[in-house]
Amino acid sequence: MKISEVINELLLILLDFAVMYMLLDINLAKVKKAKLFFSSIILAISLILSVYVAFRYGRTTFHEYFPILVQLPFYILFYAISEFKRAKFFFVFLSTYILSSPVIWSPFIVGAFVNYSNRIMILTTVITYLIMFVVIKKFIASLFHYALENLNSSWILLSLLPIFYSILSYLADENNHTLSAWKETSYFRVLILAIIYTSYMVVFIFFKQIREQFLLKNEQTALKLQMSAMKDHLSALIDSQTMASIYKHDLRHHLQYINTCLLQANYEESSNYIMSICNEIEESSVFHYCENDNVNMILSSYITRAKNSGIDFVVDAIIPTTIDVATTDLCAVLANGIENAIVACEKLQDKEKKKIHLSSYIKNGKIFLQIINPYDEVIEFQKDLPISHYEGHGLGTRSIVNIVTKYKGISSFVAKDNLFTLTVII
Repeated sequence: MKISEVINELLLILLDFAVMYMLLDINLAKVKKAKLFFSSIILAISLILSVYVAFRYGRTTFHEYFPILVQLPFYILFYAISEFKRAKFFFVFLSTYILSSPVIWSPFIVGAFVNYSNRIMILTTVITYLIMFVVIKKFIASLFHYALENLNSSWILLSLLPIFYSILSYLADENNHTLSAWKETSYFRVLILAIIYTSYMVVFIFFKQIREQFLLKNEQTALKLQMSAMKDHLSALIDSQTMASIYKHDLRHHLQYINTCLLQANYEESSNYIMSICNEIEESSVFHYCENDNVNMILSSYITRAKNSGIDFVVDAIIPTTIDVATTDLCAVLANGIENAIVACEKLQDKEKKKIHLSSYIKNGKIFLQIINPYDEVIEFQKDLPISHYEGHGLGTRSIVNIVTKYKGISSFVAKDNLFTLTVII
């Protein structure tokens, strides 16, 4: 095997490695040392065997055993250090072959139309390698990252794209051993590759646009909820200030009446009168459930609605003013979670059971949120998510899941012993 051919094959191996590294968005700082050590051994064995087979048995044999010598070790290596597994990882692995194809083909296609030489082959390979590296890093990798982080299904279906391409590529390679044959099939190869690349871009760009529109709609909904809660909060504050002014104005009259009761030794009447005034003041006060004003607005709005429906609402929230989660996202999670809990409680026949408990705190920079409420109706689950057969319902649950996924958090929906528990960590 000529040195130029060795260089060409090494560039191909390097591109395969670089493509998988970029598409999977590997962060070596988060990978355990044991996995890095294991991966390094796999990579070293792969390179040594590849060079040995290439020099000892030639380029044709190397290409025949390329899946075993390079692709299988790379699969094991990246599977060990990647946070993406199963169908997602399988899709990226297959896509690597497609994105590396131009580097494989370009020397032969160029050589079929010009005077073939080792110098032209190396030059073409290097130029194609640099172009593909820049294109993947600047444009393609970001689309892959977005899809891998936000799309949780349909990966087996998407894998049909690289699978079909691999079949077509194999059929084109079956009797393609001469430069004249490359010349005859080059148009077909380029066309198929263009179709596959376009399909990738259309699918990923379309998915990104749809999801961003969905998130924008969620943000708009959250903003509307904030505005509504703010109006309720402001109204309650105005009522509180008004009542305070009234009590201040009437304080002299209240004290005179209490003093008269005391002078007449009517202690029970004075005590009852004082208690009634205290209750009125307490009902007209605006409560602060935590340090975060935006959360207080949302809670104030929904707790008022819950109390009007005869629902006891208990809050144990510790949420600071400054948090790492966008206000719109946190408010959307709270609003959707509380909304579902109120709807479930409103359907209860036993008034004594109508109770919602909300708890929240910060731990390790993450917001822990839990909402517990009773329920009577049977709750159906699909893929660990509660579903609703009523039109317009069920969107809140999907909204919560999408926001949790955005922050790489955790969410769980558990229905047990007629208690429904929503837990969110973001």
